[in-house]
Amino acid sequence: MSSLSRVVAERVARCPFSVAHEYAEDFFRQAAARGAEVGVRLRDVVPTLGGRLRQPVQLVSGRRPDEAESGRAHDELEICWTAGTRFFPDFRGTLRLRIASVDETRLTLEGTYHPPFGAAGLVFDRLIGRRIARATMRDLLERLAGAMERREEAYRGPASADDGSGSTA
Repeated sequence: MSSLSRVVAERVARCPFSVAHEYAEDFFRQAAARGAEVGVRLRDVVPTLGGRLRQPVQLVSGRRPDEAESGRAHDELEICWTAGTRFFPDFRGTLRLRIASVDETRLTLEGTYHPPFGAAGLVFDRLIGRRIARATMRDLLERLAGAMERREEAYRGPASADDGSGSTA
């Protein structure tokens, strides 16, 4: 039985690919500077529960060449966090950004962690731990995509609300 768990989460952001890497790098740089945290909505793990579970983490990110696809060269962001507690294991992953459409970018975060607490932790990971990990990654992608979308909306300004008809109401 391998003690390394692999998880993947995806989200499409309303942000052109041409600026997505810049926005993502700024998000992670700011998160690391102000004190990052990872979190999960408890209902993502157990549908009858409410509230959120959050944990401060030390976050490190950096751009490197993406070798997952042949053809056009891309960069990816390496994302690592350390929570300092065994309840939130250290995570090491990769954020890949791809063109989803003219105005959208697909964010794919995949990575690995070692489930804590030995054999009992492996059982817990199979039963619920991976769900917690995926929910944590989805939460991070939601916050990243939201920041990217707000930044793009601020850049485009009120003109982005124009429907293209040329009329004003």
